[in-house]
Amino acid sequence: MAVRPSASRTQLTPDHVVAAALDLTREHGIDGWSLRDLATALDTWPNTVTHHVGTREQVCQAVVERVVAEMTNPPADLSWQDWFRAFLRDGRDVLLQYGGVARRLCRDGPAVPSAMPIMERGVTRLIDGGFGDDAPRAYSLLLNSAMLLIALADDRREAGQERSEVADRIRAFAPGPEAGPAWAAMHGFLSGWATDGERTFTELFDFTVDCVIAGLEARLRST
Repeated sequence: MAVRPSASRTQLTPDHVVAAALDLTREHGIDGWSLRDLATALDTWPNTVTHHVGTREQVCQAVVERVVAEMTNPPADLSWQDWFRAFLRDGRDVLLQYGGVARRLCRDGPAVPSAMPIMERGVTRLIDGGFGDDAPRAYSLLLNSAMLLIALADDRREAGQERSEVADRIRAFAPGPEAGPAWAAMHGFLSGWATDGERTFTELFDFTVDCVIAGLEARLRST
């Protein structure tokens, strides 16, 4: 039986631990690996990982911190509409690489240090855009609408074969004579998830962001 080397011999550092956890998250999602899996990837022991970074939850927090640091903070001279379109669409492409992180951001976003510069600039764009005291609520609406869609995409991907079987049932479903044009339209939309789920998701994501922005613009005009 091979003996794993000690932390001192491998020169393990917190950065090595988080980098390995990022790789596991990219492959399995943030909830798809254990502390033992991480230790195995590093060729060390779980208590060595704990010594360098902490509990699994603390490792996950470091992963979220690192993922957010990869996200683009668009220029401050953009209009608030263009700033959020750029941030949310670029952020979508980053977060889809790391399953489960978007859901954590919905829960923990304000407590993630690397999210603070993004929040500062995003809320400032809304204040400058005329939202005043409503700027924090508008910011939360924009981010949560986008993050929850990404979290749903993560769930679909994790469901794998089960989702494929659901899609097959949707395609094969024969509605009764009461079905009209609404069902035909919805059936085509739902079938898109099976035939080209990535394109369908991107279209839905962009549509959602555009509609939330349009709604906030209308509210701003009415106040």
